[in-house]
Amino acid sequence: MVLMDIQSDSALEKVCQLIESCRLQEAAQFLDETLPSDLDNDELFFTANSCRYWHNALENLSALDVFEQGETIINTWKGYTAFIERQKTVSEKAVYSFRKGFFSLALEKYSAAPDEQDPALIAEICRKKGLCYKKLGSYESALKCLTEANAALEGQASIIAEMADCWALCGEEKNAKLLFKEAFYIDAQKIDFSFLDSKMINLLIKEVESKGYSGAALQEWVPVYAVIMGIFTYRRLLRSNEVLRLKQGIYALESELKNPTNDAEVLTPKLLNRYFWLIDYYKSVKESAPKIDEVLLHIRIHDTGIYNSYRKAYF
Repeated sequence: MVLMDIQSDSALEKVCQLIESCRLQEAAQFLDETLPSDLDNDELFFTANSCRYWHNALENLSALDVFEQGETIINTWKGYTAFIERQKTVSEKAVYSFRKGFFSLALEKYSAAPDEQDPALIAEICRKKGLCYKKLGSYESALKCLTEANAALEGQASIIAEMADCWALCGEEKNAKLLFKEAFYIDAQKIDFSFLDSKMINLLIKEVESKGYSGAALQEWVPVYAVIMGIFTYRRLLRSNEVLRLKQGIYALESELKNPTNDAEVLTPKLLNRYFWLIDYYKSVKESAPKIDEVLLHIRIHDTGIYNSYRKAYF
């Protein structure tokens, strides 16, 4: 029994080395030769199924240009995480090898992409390179790429959320919370939860999911509960033009909510989050109590439960 375990561990070690080099055909062939003599090893079966998944997804990869190759690899990882959740047994060692091998390959593809003049494309390539570095554990390089992405195209929720995730993984809690709060305010729908790795944000997402939210509504409720739970407590002073846009956004959302054909499940939390931002601003500039009370009244009208929790936490 001990000898079989040693042989199984050795086989898994060898196949993982092949996966880290993205040599899927060799890995699959090795597993085909190994599995018949080790039919009870669930980790090897998981790894074999994973090889088939990746091979099928990347079968026509060479027909694409380098940027599209990078995109295909990234999207395959996203699908692979869903594949993992459906498996009874998972080999963490194999998952790590797929992560290391294919994010390294994706990084290689994005780095080979031709120079672009379009700021949006420059930002996207830099963001994806930052994502790859983050997944590979190189947080300093990730932040450098994400900073370049933000310089090319400022104010993008997807970029800022990735920066926040990196800061959280580095243990820089204040920077992480400030940037996550900013990203959700800019556009919660542009934040891809499947690529966020930090414990803080994933625990928050799971907590909000447990309340029954999913999809687009989940994206908008996460920052609301982050405030209620005391996670998004840091604030910055808004510039005058930002205050104007905030108030215009609130007015627009109030108008949209009056139309019964619009999705209140998504619009309501989005509006509540903006009310929180407005109260933060009023507190920062020491606005009079009646102004704050007026905003609180609007919050109570839209959601009594959130109003009560917010009052209890901050007043």
